[in-house]
Amino acid sequence: MLAVCSLAALLAGLVQGIAGFGSGPVQMMVYPLYWTVPVAAAVSVCVSVPLNLNMTVTYLKEIRWKKVLVPILPYMAICSAAISFSLGVDQVLIKRVFGVFLILLAAYYLFFNRGVKKRLGPWQTAVYILISALCDAFFGIGGPLMVIYFLNKTDSAKEYLGTAAAFFLINGVYNTVYRLISGILAPALLPYIGVGAAAILAGVTLAHLVAKKLNDRLIKKAVYIMIGLTGIFNLFA
Repeated sequence: MLAVCSLAALLAGLVQGIAGFGSGPVQMMVYPLYWTVPVAAAVSVCVSVPLNLNMTVTYLKEIRWKKVLVPILPYMAICSAAISFSLGVDQVLIKRVFGVFLILLAAYYLFFNRGVKKRLGPWQTAVYILISALCDAFFGIGGPLMVIYFLNKTDSAKEYLGTAAAFFLINGVYNTVYRLISGILAPALLPYIGVGAAAILAGVTLAHLVAKKLNDRLIKKAVYIMIGLTGIFNLFA
């Protein structure tokens, strides 16, 4: 079990380093096989904290803190309420909803994601934050819409990378502490989190070495096809 979860984290780091996104979905293809969805989401978020810390330090000078703070407060408030709510929901139902979410996520990235054409308005911004926070709380996958959000709100690639990483780092630390207090993260999970954190950083390092030799578009398609298949499995298993 520890070896499989470590391999999932290594692959998550590799995909993140090559495709720029995907560590959460890749981990969540595997972790719910061993834990309930809320626990799996907690482990995924916690394992990803070192990854976001690495990115934050790398692009520290490019971070626009005002653009981090504007969405972070409502995001964390929604996450807290949704995490608490998830504890009282039927776990079979959560697994089914998670399956549908993965299928929609895969379909979005395979067929509908064509980049951001115009600035998000206030209502669009609110919807992005709300949906992302709910997905983060229930499934540990809040990245997709927030990636689009920060691409829309920043003016350069480095500014986007630093600002988004700082946001995910702050939120990841907060959600980890909240899940610890709520009893979702138990001491027995520490070995998986520790090894997973090391593996995900190793995956990112490996990605930097091999990225030029790989077709990132093909990798992205393969990853999201697997995510869709995992969603189907969770929906009907």
